[in-house]
Amino acid sequence: MSVRSLDLYAAESQVGTLFDEQPLRFCYAQSWIDDGGLSLAPGLPAEVPMHAGTGVESFFENLLPEGRLREFLEQQRHATTLFGLLDAVGGDTASGFSLQPSGVRPKAVRYRQTTWDELARSLANGEPTLSSFEGTDARLSLAGAQNKRLLMVKEGIPYLPEGSSPSSHILKPDIRTFDSVWASALNETFGQQLAKELGLGAAEAVYQPETQACLITRYDRIWDDKGELRRLHQLDFCQLAGVRSDVKYESDGGPGLARCRELLKRAEVPLTDHQRFIRWVFFNLLIGNHDSHAKNLSVLFTTEGPRLAPFYDLMGTNLYSGLARRFAFSLGGENRPGQIGRQQLDACAEELELQPRYFRQQGLALAESMPDAVERVSVRLALVARQGTEQTLIERLSHHILGQVKRARARWVS
Repeated sequence: MSVRSLDLYAAESQVGTLFDEQPLRFCYAQSWIDDGGLSLAPGLPAEVPMHAGTGVESFFENLLPEGRLREFLEQQRHATTLFGLLDAVGGDTASGFSLQPSGVRPKAVRYRQTTWDELARSLANGEPTLSSFEGTDARLSLAGAQNKRLLMVKEGIPYLPEGSSPSSHILKPDIRTFDSVWASALNETFGQQLAKELGLGAAEAVYQPETQACLITRYDRIWDDKGELRRLHQLDFCQLAGVRSDVKYESDGGPGLARCRELLKRAEVPLTDHQRFIRWVFFNLLIGNHDSHAKNLSVLFTTEGPRLAPFYDLMGTNLYSGLARRFAFSLGGENRPGQIGRQQLDACAEELELQPRYFRQQGLALAESMPDAVERVSVRLALVARQGTEQTLIERLSHHILGQVKRARARWVS
């Protein structure tokens, strides 16, 4: 019996083949090696044609959706093994690559025009994404299970990608899996725009009023000089560390802040990106984003070299009851935000091989800039938010963040 396999492509070029073996085996295509193609990950160098084991598993497992999205995929496609799930996944992954059935080349790029009203109805009905389904050979879009939508947006008009056609935007509606969570799409839009306002380098996000969803511009997609949408390669920090997504939290054995800084050094990103990383940590503390784990950090491989990717998934999670009260990372051995003071910051700086005064000043400077930035974002989003719940979210979140900023500054200087 022949071994099942999937082909991995970068645009129209075959990168290699993944084989359904125990452990999973990946072989680079000779043409990819001959052309000097890049390595998938540090643990999978292209100079070595064949790889098997944890490095292969880590890279490909981290392409899959997580949690309830993965459960949905397992139930809908009757797939439970890693290879089976990858086989069920469509081609538009969170990377520069697409997966195709063995021997099947990527199809020509195709999109179906839709409307924001049509998308709103689909989201309201809780329909799974159907844009990547093609008859009996249908394959589920990676980020499309349940409510999140992959779109190509051009001149304000939304299009649904078909097959493995690349998307340019992600439409994220409100989270409905927790009773205590409300207006989360507006919350995330607020977080993304606040980070942008403060110069952190965050993914572009706007609030899409017809769908009441957060519309995020994908930073791992670019328009080339021919007007075609191209994918950029990126690796999240779980892939860089060679671990599965189920250990993305430090408390579960995943990368801590010191390990994340080490990964940045190994990726050889510029020093400005190390500063952005530090500011990202403080930003999440100040807005109360307790879900800021290692998988929310990525290195993007651009024509100018590797860079720390624009930040995403920025939301004030501790606004809601029932969600985590502890920060995703520990600073100086402490992950309770209210207990992180000057002593813990100084200890964390030592762990990161930074001067404590410099590290602390990064947080204090960000806190100093936060109130004015919160005001600007609040005013901007109030223009598109609906009366009632959405306006209430802006008011409460603004007040919540400002209170946290005031208390944090007092702890960090004492």
